[in-house]
Amino acid sequence: MEKKKLTIEFNDASISYIKKTPSHFREPLFAFVTAPQNGKIRTVTELTYCRESHCEYVRQELRGVRYYGIDFNKLYMVICRRVKHKSPTAVMDFKNQIAAAQKMLNVIEKHYGWPLTRVYAADPTQYMPVSWKFYHVAASKRWIKSPAMLSLFTLLFRIGVAETKFKLRRRIRSMKSLFATLDNLAERSSLHEVRYYNKHGHRWQLVLDNYKNLFSSRSMSDLYFPQSGGYFFTEGINQLCDESSKDYVLNKTFCKIVKLGEKT
Repeated sequence: MEKKKLTIEFNDASISYIKKTPSHFREPLFAFVTAPQNGKIRTVTELTYCRESHCEYVRQELRGVRYYGIDFNKLYMVICRRVKHKSPTAVMDFKNQIAAAQKMLNVIEKHYGWPLTRVYAADPTQYMPVSWKFYHVAASKRWIKSPAMLSLFTLLFRIGVAETKFKLRRRIRSMKSLFATLDNLAERSSLHEVRYYNKHGHRWQLVLDNYKNLFSSRSMSDLYFPQSGGYFFTEGINQLCDESSKDYVLNKTFCKIVKLGEKT
């Protein structure tokens, strides 16, 4: 985690969302933000928990349905969560969970030679309940290139933030130890996020190994709204790993990759 701290300005929709969130809600929320300027960032979409909602925001802007101001040259997001603000341990736990999620992403990025994801603490410029803590995430454009990659990026963050007892950060040193740790976690944890790994995790590395074959030659416009004639809101890493993506070209390519992978 970087030492530099940023300030963040929230749009009205995000402020409203936080204020109406029930006090027992502890899930992480994400929103797209602007690139930092003079140490400041600003939310451009509403905070939401759903991974596919972020894919839909990108799709809407690419189609000209609505302009948000999402940066397509790099992935800029804010992640926040309600914590027990009177408990220094709870605040530190969230910081460590964010660091664990960053560690998972950085291990992947180092393996493939991608720019590393950076994380910065962020303070809101408007009044926010003190129980909410905020972090700014700056990542490679590869993570926003397609719905599957953006969905996987936020899912890895959710796994890191959700798991409080497994000490993920200490266990992960390489791709091999990353997937071994997630395998071990899947056997012990009943967390909603971990169940996704239990079902599809063995195919995540197939997606990552074949990033160039799957995504590089196609534009973001093609990847975010293929001519499938169907509603696209549910596209993400689960749909691709299920071999049920509505992107017929992508789905066909991935099915071939799966067959080759099963033979080796």
